[in-house]
Amino acid sequence: MYDSTRPSNTVPSYILPFTCQIPGSDRFTFPLPHVWGGFKAVICTCMDAHLLFRAQVTNNAIRCKQQCFRTFLLSENSPLGLTFGQLTVNDDPFFTHLFVDEAAQATEPEILIPMSCVIDPHLLGRKVEMALIGDPRQLSPRAFAPQVADSLGRSFMERLLRRPVTCMGGGEESLLGPTDQPDSLLHDASSITDLIRYYASVDGQEQLTVFLTENYRAHPSFLMMPSSFYYFDRLKSAKKPDPDALAFWCVMLRKVEAMTSRVDVSIESPDGRTSPMTDMFSRIKRQTTWPIHFRGVKGADTSDALEHFSGTDSWKNIMEAHTTVQIISTLIENGVEPKRIGAMSPFRGQVVTIRKMLRHKYFHDVNVGTIENYQAVEQDVIILSLTRSSSDFMEHDVEKRIGVFGQPKQANVAMTRAECLFVVVGHPDTMWKDPCWRQWLRFCCRNGLWYGEGLEQWKETRTISLKDMKCVPVINFTGSADDGNNSLVVSTLEKIHRRHQD
Repeated sequence: MYDSTRPSNTVPSYILPFTCQIPGSDRFTFPLPHVWGGFKAVICTCMDAHLLFRAQVTNNAIRCKQQCFRTFLLSENSPLGLTFGQLTVNDDPFFTHLFVDEAAQATEPEILIPMSCVIDPHLLGRKVEMALIGDPRQLSPRAFAPQVADSLGRSFMERLLRRPVTCMGGGEESLLGPTDQPDSLLHDASSITDLIRYYASVDGQEQLTVFLTENYRAHPSFLMMPSSFYYFDRLKSAKKPDPDALAFWCVMLRKVEAMTSRVDVSIESPDGRTSPMTDMFSRIKRQTTWPIHFRGVKGADTSDALEHFSGTDSWKNIMEAHTTVQIISTLIENGVEPKRIGAMSPFRGQVVTIRKMLRHKYFHDVNVGTIENYQAVEQDVIILSLTRSSSDFMEHDVEKRIGVFGQPKQANVAMTRAECLFVVVGHPDTMWKDPCWRQWLRFCCRNGLWYGEGLEQWKETRTISLKDMKCVPVINFTGSADDGNNSLVVSTLEKIHRRHQD
């Protein structure tokens, strides 16, 4: 169901047969009343659900009409002269279920529109089942006014999950953990079970939420760091192994790796005070079957805001854009279809720059977009250009809620869009200043996935020190004194799949 103002040419052709259009016109219209009885489901956006409310196709309105009609049939003025026993009554609601997909990205007023169509506040109203489907660890609603960023910028789904838990025996602040850690994880793995109740059942209490831990899309190596960063180290890879496909993408990865050299760095052997686990993951062991590639590039970020009168996300990085296009060209030249490749950047200016370069090479089928464009979208190949190279603007990015530094939800989406090959192009020194991306760089370094430019601090020693570090499965990014600097994050997935021998 679409609003009449929606152009029909913006709707996929395979969906049009299920829509209602004015005969002889391409304009959408609202179905006639007698047609509604034949529908088993109505699919629309949260905003377009207002059409149902305006047409009084809601559970509350339909119940009122049924009650009025029933009262008339039983009245003395009714020509049928029915009695109560002769009247069969169906009290089932017209809408029995409401499913809202990507609910974690919808503002609360948007969610209330379809809810107003199915919820009947009257005492005689029957209950309906509602399911809010989404990931509160990924993109939230966009609220541009700073006055409402903390209210409209949080979805109805996340607000419910963050309410105090009183129906499960107490003991938890909310279903998502402590309220003062909105986007972070716990540093103590032993307390995870006490703080997250996605799958708990106390005294026979029904589950309020379901946490889907199995991922059927991505290679296990893509999930290793996001699992530790955002999901309490609970993710599991359920993708069926395809040796032929993996062999193909490993060949493509070798082509990309051949474009530059691997960083020349070693990890300083920790002293005897470290645990055996830390000692095991302090050795660089190249993982040749993990289709991940980090390309260190030290370019300069510039803004097009003054030139094109665009917004705050108009940053671009020419060197990173050239590197991204070169990697895409290499993949296409070696047999990867352009439509299987996606280029991503958190800044609109970089997206436009990369798109222009690709169009100049006639690679029109390569999908190029921002992180928001890729929400709920997957691609076989993702090349992520982080763009930001100046750490002076990182606080500005956090304030404006742009970029991937200091933005856990954006970083989570960026890290989890690829299915077969994941490439990150970024400035290593800038990434090192962000706790999340610092751990991701350590992951790439110890697994031999880091190519191109290294850290500025390596110029003299060429070593990474792990002195006094401890190996942990999850980490806290709340801005504490440690902030993960003295921890080595190693997920359960990495422990399972990492090859320690040559």
